[in-house]
Amino acid sequence: MKNFKAIAGILVVFLLGAAGGAVVTYLVQKAHFEQSVIGTHKIREEVVVERLTKMLGLDSSQQEQVKAITHETHEGIGALKKQIRPQIEALLTRGQGRIEAVLRPDQREKFLKLVADWEARKNQKGERNRN
Repeated sequence: MKNFKAIAGILVVFLLGAAGGAVVTYLVQKAHFEQSVIGTHKIREEVVVERLTKMLGLDSSQQEQVKAITHETHEGIGALKKQIRPQIEALLTRGQGRIEAVLRPDQREKFLKLVADWEARKNQKGERNRN
């Protein structure tokens, strides 16, 4: 019986660590995704053109063409991300629910606060980028 309690204790600690790691991974990945969607495309486009100009010796005509291609590509990626965003949100919400289900009430309260804080930061970023 003593071994069972020790094993159960270790298993609980492992599961809590896994849940915590999942939450952190979720928040980091979601923030990274938001950053890539919200980030300034113009700056990235200019960086791509500058790097290719230096590495390949593009002339001014080529630079303009590459700039147009890069812009069109970024626009297409943005449109695609908007299309799949609801599916990603649904997966993330489902994952949150599954994590909540394995938490004790005190842990669930902390977890929900973490999620609410993240949502507030996300909304704040969205408002700044709209202005």
